[in-house]
Amino acid sequence: MKRLLTVFLLLSSFSQAALAKILVISDIDDTIKVSHVLSKKGAASSFLDDDSRFVGMSELYRLLSFNHDDIEFHYVSLAPKILMKSKHSEFLEENKFPVTNLHMNPGMKQDPELKQKVIRKLLIEKKPELVIYFGDNGQFDAVVYNQMTQEFPQIPSVSYIREAYSSKGESPHPTMPGQIGFVTTVEVTLDLIQKGLLPEKAYTVIENLVYKRLLRDSKSETFGEMVFPWWQDCRDFKWQWDIQNPTAKLTYLKQQIDRKCQQQNVARQ
Repeated sequence: MKRLLTVFLLLSSFSQAALAKILVISDIDDTIKVSHVLSKKGAASSFLDDDSRFVGMSELYRLLSFNHDDIEFHYVSLAPKILMKSKHSEFLEENKFPVTNLHMNPGMKQDPELKQKVIRKLLIEKKPELVIYFGDNGQFDAVVYNQMTQEFPQIPSVSYIREAYSSKGESPHPTMPGQIGFVTTVEVTLDLIQKGLLPEKAYTVIENLVYKRLLRDSKSETFGEMVFPWWQDCRDFKWQWDIQNPTAKLTYLKQQIDRKCQQQNVARQ
């Protein structure tokens, strides 16, 4: 009887350990890594680049990990596993992203349904209380995340979509209604704090990182840690956070975002 009880308790604890209250599901290219995947030249150079990253994203993910005990981080990429697994793994490790698992395309031929299959399986197996999606508007992230929220309406979720491209330009799949578009890590941090998913003190950490990098921004960044890659097209972005008494750094950041996005509108008229 004791043996049966022990086995039951072990199985029970294992079952609980397999669950996660919060699932973070993140894309890699153009979401946390600067890749320019809609450009053949950019995508090719990104293959050898482990250093070009968006400022503050690894710190943001670590803040989420630090502030939540039952949280998992799953990275889902359409890139072929045989070519990119080691590169993506190195990128995540070198930049200190928390990782539960890396899910990639098993073959050379791209499976357009891969992300749906992976996420669907995770949601069924993990039974999370909340899903936080991170993606960009370059390929299918906005569409996939919208589909998953419709398939699993009983699971609360929030989708953050980086405005890396524009529906007026290269983006075939722009940010969809109900999703939160962002240009820098600061906006995501503000939103997570407003939703009670991060403490207020987390904001200062991210704000300082982005602000310091902005002061060194040459406006033509091509390599390394970046706020605005030279090719980023954020014409679709709309600021949606009402911040009372913003800091001087946030005011400066908003000015830089407005300048970046509005300049693109003027340049393309």
